[in-house]
Amino acid sequence: MRKILFAVGLSLLSVAISLAQSSEIEKKIKQDLWVDCPKEFKSLTIPDKWKNESAVLLAFHREYVMDFTTKVTGLTSVSRFYIEKLNYHYRIKLIDKAAIADFSELSFNSKTIKSNLFGKASAYRVIGIKVVKPDGTAKEVDLSQAVKTDITSNRELKIPIPNLETGDIVDYFVAIRDESMTMPNFGDEYLLELKYPVVSHTISFSLPHQLNFYYDSYNGAPAFTKEQKDRDVIYTMKDDMRDKTPELLWHYPYQSAPHFRYRVTNEDVKPVVATEAKNLLSSIGRNISDIGHMADFMEGNFKKNKDPQLILKEIYFLLRNPIYMKAYYDIELGNPLDAPLSGNRFFLLVDKYLEKAKIPHDIVIAPSRDLAPWESLVNMSSCEFFIRINTTPAVYMMRPTPFSLPNEIPYLYEGSEAISKVSTKYPIGVSQADDNSTATALKLAFNPNDMGQLNVSRNVVAKGHNKMSHQYLIFTNYDYMKAYDLPKYQVQSSNLMKGILKEFNKEKTKYEQRLTQDYHDRDERIKKDLETQMEVKVADYKNLNIKTIGMWDTEPNTEYADEFTLENLTKKAGKNMIIEIGKLIEKQTEIKDDQKNRTRDIYMPFARSFQYEITLTVPPGYRVEGLENLNKKTENSTGAFISSATVANGVVTIKTKKVYNKNAYTAAEWKQLTPFLTAANDFYTAKILLKKT
Repeated sequence: MRKILFAVGLSLLSVAISLAQSSEIEKKIKQDLWVDCPKEFKSLTIPDKWKNESAVLLAFHREYVMDFTTKVTGLTSVSRFYIEKLNYHYRIKLIDKAAIADFSELSFNSKTIKSNLFGKASAYRVIGIKVVKPDGTAKEVDLSQAVKTDITSNRELKIPIPNLETGDIVDYFVAIRDESMTMPNFGDEYLLELKYPVVSHTISFSLPHQLNFYYDSYNGAPAFTKEQKDRDVIYTMKDDMRDKTPELLWHYPYQSAPHFRYRVTNEDVKPVVATEAKNLLSSIGRNISDIGHMADFMEGNFKKNKDPQLILKEIYFLLRNPIYMKAYYDIELGNPLDAPLSGNRFFLLVDKYLEKAKIPHDIVIAPSRDLAPWESLVNMSSCEFFIRINTTPAVYMMRPTPFSLPNEIPYLYEGSEAISKVSTKYPIGVSQADDNSTATALKLAFNPNDMGQLNVSRNVVAKGHNKMSHQYLIFTNYDYMKAYDLPKYQVQSSNLMKGILKEFNKEKTKYEQRLTQDYHDRDERIKKDLETQMEVKVADYKNLNIKTIGMWDTEPNTEYADEFTLENLTKKAGKNMIIEIGKLIEKQTEIKDDQKNRTRDIYMPFARSFQYEITLTVPPGYRVEGLENLNKKTENSTGAFISSATVANGVVTIKTKKVYNKNAYTAAEWKQLTPFLTAANDFYTAKILLKKT
């Protein structure tokens, strides 16, 4: 949505406004939105087809009004100010207790009103809430009962709405007014499907004739009507009887759901965002970034080495290092795994150093998959910078995250198209299923002291995009700081670096002093993850051995081993035992009945594969039955689930492989996806019998 900032210009005088004036402003807004409102905001009933929904939006109006005025900004100066008003008005009927719980408390920014030198309101944010009973009687909510959500902030408020009952209607609005000396020029995307069904939905833009409104409707969204009113133009979209957002697996709403994208500008033709991206890159100009710390590091450790590959990886790992993130971005040292990402300065630093090293490259911009392609964009909010090394094949450097590697592309940008300052478009590659794989080996043996327990030894190897969840699961802040506690990063050529290194060692020492507790918390985190993913009870977790974390180019995979005991995977059946063996491959995607038919395309994060090898030592005096039910093969162009089960010399060996071949599928391919997804979910529920001989 359009984000309006409440920063009053330097030429305005922020003064306390009288309660009387504040009351008059609120009174007028309430008159406009609650009394002189369209008929749909007086409705009490819902369509029969939605009587079983949790709630229904009887009416929703989003209104943007832009105008301008001239003001005296000094003793003799006159300036033009642009006035923006934005009203959100909701009328929602609560049908069940879940909806009552959702609306028993609403969160808003504070109600604020500011005035200019002459006492007229120049900026405001006004909130109004009333509850309408089924018989039409209404009561306004007392906003004085609002509670700040953050005691350090005067903006965020939680407003309780007491005594709600099924059948009640909550009618509330947020009215915003702002002034600026800058002419509005913005674009955004707007989804028409919401959490609840909508009976009447109106979106309007009222603009002076100096501004133009450009839009495109997608996936069945209606068109805007255009009406001239004096010297203003009003654009209105009516969207009635819209069902709620469907519950879909792997869905990018802005690729397949009804929505529109718009741009408000004074330009005579619709701006081309790709051209704006090129212009942004061209505007960077002469790069005067200070790369002294980088140069000291490279010269101190690698002398005159000119190998481009070495330079690329070393400066990338350097700028990912908490020590240098503190030096360059002033990011605090003590919490590296949750530290904010480096700003755009990263790209300028790398650009400057590569220029110094005479390594051909470009700074490029690419849009994310969920809003691409370029031709459909109305802004650059989904775009990201990359450094493109102009080799064959090209190498891309992303904004560093704690575990990212050079030439790793965030999955949201795979298959996108990067643009340079000379308008050259570069297609970004797409990783394959084998690039993003997880291989898990599980060795199971019965606890000799308790046949109701299974002792498990596990080894996991994760690659590509599959690594991330494992990395954050098993690594601690101490582990990360220790990984960077290397002699080559102890360069102390400046007082700044000496101070940062001292602080780094101090933070690391703090973690060392609480290491036992942190590792206990880590083990509990892994234990909880196992219980969630396998739907089992883990009695004991121990002996985590991180072989490689996957944060260096020489060891790019994440590999670790651990041990744990499962309590409730086995059940007694007389003298026999039933083992829910399928749960060991962790929870699988279940296709519900209402999801079997699909008309919208499928957008997954990335192609990927998962392999399991499970071995179970059969205890003496038992034989295994039911293995034949574990042999499955469902395979086609979209992916596969393949499993096999054998027994030899008292050891059961089960192997499974699940593959998603692509990161996106057409709706027509859904019927090919569902068979192997169903086969995998069926395996998850599979059991074997150990029969007493």
